[in-house]
Amino acid sequence: MNTQLIGKVRKDILDNGVIFIHNYNTEQPIVSVVIFIKMGAVYEPLHLTGISELVQATITKGTKNRTAKQIVEEIESLGGEISADSDTDYSTLSISVGSIHYEKAIEILHDVFTNPIFPEEEVEKEKMNIIAGIIARKDRIFNVAIDELLLNIYGKQHPYGRPPERIIRTIRKIKRENLLSWWEKFYGIDNNLRNIVIVVSGDVDFLYAKEIIMKYFSSIRRTQLPFIQDYKLRLKRKYVSRKVHFKQAYLMYGFLAPAVGITDIREFLSLKLLNLYLGGGMSGKLFEILREQYSLCYETNSFYPTRILDSHFVFYLGLDHTRIELAKNKIEEIINLLKGGKIFDEKDLEETKKKFSGRYLLDHQTNARQAWYLGFWEIVGLGYEYDAKYIEDIKTVTLDDIHNTVNKIFSKEKAVVVELIPKKK
Repeated sequence: MNTQLIGKVRKDILDNGVIFIHNYNTEQPIVSVVIFIKMGAVYEPLHLTGISELVQATITKGTKNRTAKQIVEEIESLGGEISADSDTDYSTLSISVGSIHYEKAIEILHDVFTNPIFPEEEVEKEKMNIIAGIIARKDRIFNVAIDELLLNIYGKQHPYGRPPERIIRTIRKIKRENLLSWWEKFYGIDNNLRNIVIVVSGDVDFLYAKEIIMKYFSSIRRTQLPFIQDYKLRLKRKYVSRKVHFKQAYLMYGFLAPAVGITDIREFLSLKLLNLYLGGGMSGKLFEILREQYSLCYETNSFYPTRILDSHFVFYLGLDHTRIELAKNKIEEIINLLKGGKIFDEKDLEETKKKFSGRYLLDHQTNARQAWYLGFWEIVGLGYEYDAKYIEDIKTVTLDDIHNTVNKIFSKEKAVVVELIPKKK
């Protein structure tokens, strides 16, 4: 059976301002609930860099009614799982259980949402875990390269460009009182921003799902979120060369790219298709040209993350340091071929659209992923309906759209190039 975006989706705004989205899916007796919260790095002042991640790491570690152990044991007794995550632009609190345990799951989720206590010992433990994770990033050359690239695209003030070392410094200073204050600021309803989205996806009908959500989440307190700072970015050509302890070299090209909420959505869609065409693993054009044709690298790919502020489109290669200059020339040659319409023809466009649609649909197989996508599009401002519309919009992208976007975004005068070269022994 072909994978499809299944289910009947409905949206309601509760009396208190919570956005409630319901996806009725009876394929399995399972229900997944995802709460999206407008809380992440984009809201953080410099002195609290990393606090959203720390809040999410510790919010399930104990409430006024349950210890961390009790939370885990209760969820496991229902055959379910609970998780809390933080992204640069938003955070999530999720739970999945058998649908017969829906109300109990919502009661536990409500307890975690409204009554966290951030136990001191758990806070210190998670601080060490976060710091250890940041330090471990230095063991992978990709991480070292992307950290350097983003710092040079955005600058150290911007939430997308702040160096990991800053997070270590600030995380160490954050106290339990800071976490409580940050939680109070974001785990509440801001009537102007519609900042809380609750998605229920699974074998629970709309009326019952809404009734239980209203029972437990109708009395969320009011709050006022801070504004996201307006960062003015004017990227100019920049080369950065660093000597590193790795044996291999690394090369990254980065360009400023549109945010998800731009006026001309066709630029966003064009770059999503280009990313799959160029990257896409071993079937991507970068792999075909740079590795198979010229044997320039051992890995190559591209990425274009969806962001609510200015995003970035990145080409990268892992290679021998003696081949860096040739690799630079070939990347710029590929960009010029794209600009001139010499690669990526009508056939490539149609094949990429089919591949894009297939992968997107395939990632909707579970209730948890269906819930996540509905909530994601809602929280970033395009509305839950865009989950279905996304594929339809992708189908309308033309070669002219691709050509115009390439010529606007991929200017060599507006690129950051990062070279990581092995230190001489």
